[in-house]
Amino acid sequence: MITLIRCDDRLIHGQCIVRVLADFKIEKIVIIDDITASNPVLKSVFLLAVPPQTKAVILTTDEAKTNLREFIENNEHVLLLMRSPMVALELFKSYPELKQELNIGPISYRPDTRKITTYAYLTSEEMDAVNQLIERRVRVYFNQTIDQKIIEWNEVRDLFK
Repeated sequence: MITLIRCDDRLIHGQCIVRVLADFKIEKIVIIDDITASNPVLKSVFLLAVPPQTKAVILTTDEAKTNLREFIENNEHVLLLMRSPMVALELFKSYPELKQELNIGPISYRPDTRKITTYAYLTSEEMDAVNQLIERRVRVYFNQTIDQKIIEWNEVRDLFK
């Protein structure tokens, strides 16, 4: 079962390993990232960063759109992890039965981004994807770890029109 769907541009890192996996009792991580999935060196670096008791797989967006059902129907607690809300939108379009929540964690500053929270910056295309998710009735919220304040997209989106 998919326990958490999260955007975090760092993918696997300390906060993810120490907090997110424990807080949500994650048993398997499914990383959905075209660049990482198509680069064998990068792929092995990320897989080596995963704790030995946690299973992990790295898929392209197309592979995820084709194979996500096995993770939905699985009894393990699964974390879907991607860098961008645009990838999340593609997954929600392909699998409307997904848990209707998207957690956006840290997404770094890049040129042409706007600061949404102290840890999340989005491009206009990413904000469009988030708005499309909201139109699909997906709850989109910003949160690094469960003990921190949740910021709902609906609370801040009017600041970016």
